[in-house]
Amino acid sequence: MNRSERERLTDELIGEAVLSLLSENGPVNTRALITRLQSMEAKEKDIRRRETLGRVIAEITNNAKVSMRRQSGREQKDSENEHKDNVFQLFGTSQQKSTSKKH
Repeated sequence: MNRSERERLTDELIGEAVLSLLSENGPVNTRALITRLQSMEAKEKDIRRRETLGRVIAEITNNAKVSMRRQSGREQKDSENEHKDNVFQLFGTSQQKSTSKKH
């Protein structure tokens, strides 16, 4: 199976899983998607589709773990900066800070 066939099958399988979640009015999130894909994998008789489902599940799981680590790092960084105000510097910190009124 070449790359474009693999990508097409991957898209098709993810699409099937998402559509089934939507048709049940269930939550559409990473956990629900992985669970649905695992269910599809367990029932799948076609070896090519089953192997592709395994790869898709592994990739989504890995991406979710990476995302959680990044989010955890951001939360830690945010908690370290809690004492700072919520002002976002548009032009960096090189501008002179002055207490005199301009207007």
